[in-house]
Amino acid sequence: MFICELPFENSEEEMLKPKDLQEIKELLLTMKKELLEDLEERIKSSDVSEQRVIGDIFDDADLEQSREFNLLLNTREKQKIKQIEQALLKLENGEYGICENCEEDIPVGRLKAMPFASLCVKCKSLQETIEGHATVFPTEKG
Repeated sequence: MFICELPFENSEEEMLKPKDLQEIKELLLTMKKELLEDLEERIKSSDVSEQRVIGDIFDDADLEQSREFNLLLNTREKQKIKQIEQALLKLENGEYGICENCEEDIPVGRLKAMPFASLCVKCKSLQETIEGHATVFPTEKG
C-alpha cells in the first residue's frame, strides 16, 4: 500500500447512484460472459491434438508459438475475470467504487470506463509511477 497525498476533489454529480450501480453491474456481467466465451473458444482452438497434421519442424514450431500466445492471452483474460468477480462482490457488499488505497470515492466516469477499477486515478497514477521506478532501477546484487 502507498499513501496518496494528492488532494481529492469530489462533486455531487460524481457520486454513484443506484441507476449507475445497476448499469455497471450489467456491464460487468456482460464483460465476464464475453471473456468466458472467448476463453472457452481459445482453449478449444489451441488443442494441439486436433490441429496436428503431418508437417515439418517449422509447422510444429508455428503451432507451438500459437499455443503459447493463446496461453498468455488466457492468463490475461483469467486475471480480468478475477478483477470483474471482485468488483461484483464489492457491489454485493456495498463496497464498490471506493479506492482500495485512499478509501475515497472513485469517480463515476472512471468506473463506467473501467468498471473493475479498484483505485482512483490519482492512486493508480502513483502506483504506476512507483512500479515504473522499480522496473527502471532494479536492485543491485552483491
